[in-house]
Amino acid sequence: MQKSDPRWRRFWQNLIWFVATVVALILLLRFLRSPVVLVALWGVGVVWGGLLAYKLSQILFGADQLAAGDERSRIYLDQAVDYKAKIKKAVKSTSDSAGHVDPGQLTDQIDGLTGAIEALVDRIGSLRRNEVIRRDLQAVPQAIKDLEARLASESDATISAQLERTLANRQKQLESLKTLQNTIKRAEIQIESTLSQLGTIYSQLLTGQSTSHVADYNRLSADVDEEVRLLQDHLEALREVKLDEE
Repeated sequence: MQKSDPRWRRFWQNLIWFVATVVALILLLRFLRSPVVLVALWGVGVVWGGLLAYKLSQILFGADQLAAGDERSRIYLDQAVDYKAKIKKAVKSTSDSAGHVDPGQLTDQIDGLTGAIEALVDRIGSLRRNEVIRRDLQAVPQAIKDLEARLASESDATISAQLERTLANRQKQLESLKTLQNTIKRAEIQIESTLSQLGTIYSQLLTGQSTSHVADYNRLSADVDEEVRLLQDHLEALREVKLDEE
């Protein structure tokens, strides 16, 4: 839970107003004993209380998703740093034993590869934490349901036309959000694929099958370049999403 999260601030503000309203209605009912006040108290408790419960579940569910994403990012970075150190050590060892292969190019490429992973993980984290995106992912689907219900019961042609336009805009917004989510998922899958490739490179170096032959070394170098290119493609796709702070 983040104290700076504006959703929590809004939730606590609404909760305070809810409690104050309920207390005021209870006191009013005690003095007036009016059925109107009783109905108002019941309505506030059910509608407003239910809305607060719904908002709380959204916040907590979103926090769980964010925490899970942060944990995945930490694992990605830890694995990348670990492979980087081990591959550099293995490159030096196998190159020394082979005697005719310069390890500089591959180690530089590994630096570039892990740097690309770090940049992509950082961008994914920024998108996950963006307050507008997180809010819209929760609010837009509900807004679409509400608009569909209002449209179904609306008899005025002018209002129906306005509702249809608003609904179409909301549906486009939802499609954009889904596209963004899918782009993030594809980027994470690419990171996992790249980490797997790093593991393969490390195992090949340990068996001495890569740097002992120039042809194998060149193939390994080309594989690393391809992984960097794929990571950069995903990073550019996510950079096209402009955040508020940019």
